[in-house]
Amino acid sequence: MVPTLGLFLSVGTSVSNVFTDVSRKKVLDHGYDAALISFWCKVVAFVAYAIAVAALVGSGTALALPDLGAGLHLSPAAAFLLYLLLNAGLEGTAIVLNLRALQVSPISLCVPFMALTPLFLLPAGKFFLHEAISYGMVVGVSLVVIGSLVVNRALFAHGLFEPLKAIYRERGSRYMTIVALLLTFTNVLDKWFVSSGGDAVFAQRLSRSFTLALGKCVMHGLFFAALALYRQRSTTQKTSAPARWGAVWRAVPVWMILAGVFEAVVLVLQLTAMQFTVAALVISIKRAGIVLAVLLGWLIFKERGITDRVIASCVMLAGVLIFFLTKPDGQGQATIGLIGALGVALAALAGMGVALYLTHVSPTTEHQKEDLVEIVEAEP
Repeated sequence: MVPTLGLFLSVGTSVSNVFTDVSRKKVLDHGYDAALISFWCKVVAFVAYAIAVAALVGSGTALALPDLGAGLHLSPAAAFLLYLLLNAGLEGTAIVLNLRALQVSPISLCVPFMALTPLFLLPAGKFFLHEAISYGMVVGVSLVVIGSLVVNRALFAHGLFEPLKAIYRERGSRYMTIVALLLTFTNVLDKWFVSSGGDAVFAQRLSRSFTLALGKCVMHGLFFAALALYRQRSTTQKTSAPARWGAVWRAVPVWMILAGVFEAVVLVLQLTAMQFTVAALVISIKRAGIVLAVLLGWLIFKERGITDRVIASCVMLAGVLIFFLTKPDGQGQATIGLIGALGVALAALAGMGVALYLTHVSPTTEHQKEDLVEIVEAEP
C-alpha cells in the first residue's frame, strides 16, 4: 500500500507541476517581472495553505516541528529558521531562473531540461541521503542526457556538437539546467526535513508537509517581495515609470490564481510523497511530465516545430522509467536489473532512430527552416 500511495502522490505532483508551468507562462507572456509574479504566486499559495491547514487542524491534527536542531544544540524553531534561510536562497534563485526561462524560450524547448534532475540526484542521494545507486539507474540517466541533445536535432545540420552547444547558448535551456541542479539540493533538504520525525500515520505526515510548505511559502514570499521592490526601484529610476504591483490582477486574474494554487498543490504532494518513497523516484516521476508539457506548448501556446521535442521528451521519459524501475527498495531489490534496463534503453533508442528517420527532412525544406527559426528566435 505504501509504495502504491507514494507512486500515486508522485504522479499527482507531476501533472500538477505541468499545469503550474502552463499557468505561469500564461501570466509571464504579458511581460510582467518574474520576481513580482513569484511574489503573487506565494500569496495565492499561502491562502490555499491556510484553508487546508484550517481543515487539517479542525480534524484534530496539529502542525508541529521535528527536533531538527538537537545535534547543533538549537531549538526546533531556530533550526527551522536556519533551514528556511538556506532553502530560500537556493530555491528562490531556482524559481527566478525557471520563470525567466519560460519568458525567453518556448515551454516545449526549455522544460525538457528539467529532466536532468535525476542525473544530479544520483550522487546527491548517495552522499546525503545514503540511497543506493544501481547500474540500471545510470542507464536511465544516460537516456535522459541523450534526449536533452535530441531536443535540438535540427542543429546537427551545422555540426555534430551543435546540439550540445545549444544547451549553453540557448538561454532557456541553460537556465533550466541550472534550475535542475539547484533543486537537487533543495529536494535533498526537503526529504531530510519531512523524514526527521520517523514513521507516522498519514495525517501526521501530511502535517509535516504543510509545516514545511507554509514556512517555505512565507520565506519565499519575503524573498520575492524584496527582489521585486529592488527591481521596480531600479526601473523607476531609469524610466520614471510607476510601480504596477496590481496590474497582473487586472490583466490575467484567473491564470494568476491557478498558478498559485497549482504551485501549492505541487509542493504538498511532493513533500508527502517523499515520506513514502525515496526522493529520486518522486522527482523522476515529476519530471516525466515533460511529454505533457511539450504537448500543451503546442496546443495552448501554438509553438512550432515540436516534432524533435516530442521525440526527445519520449526518450527522456524512457530514461525516467528505467530510473524508477531500477531504483533499489529498502531491501535492495529493484523491479528490473541491468539486463532489463539495457533492453528498455535499446528499445527506446531504436524507436528514436526510426522516429528521427521518418521525420528527417532536408535542411532546405520549410519544416527544417521552421525548426531553425524557432531556435534562433529563442536565442538572445
